[in-house]
Amino acid sequence: MATRDRVIHVTPDAYDRLKREAGRRGVPPDALADELLAAELAPAQSDLNGILADLAEIRGRVRGPVDAVAVVREGREELERRGL
Repeated sequence: MATRDRVIHVTPDAYDRLKREAGRRGVPPDALADELLAAELAPAQSDLNGILADLAEIRGRVRGPVDAVAVVREGREELERRGL
């Protein structure tokens, strides 16, 4: 994967901890920062599976095509009835 340099500002203490951990692992601090960010920010596979299962359940409840205009109209009417 191609990368481009970016600047991320961290506290001196955080950078010191990053350098110590990188030294312990035998990798440059930049490589460790990239690894930690990728691991922390990657979507969890279990979350994705749960979302897909929920979507399949919802789609299973829908019978035939949905008229989006009618759905919005019904929603507005309901809000008006509630005084919102």
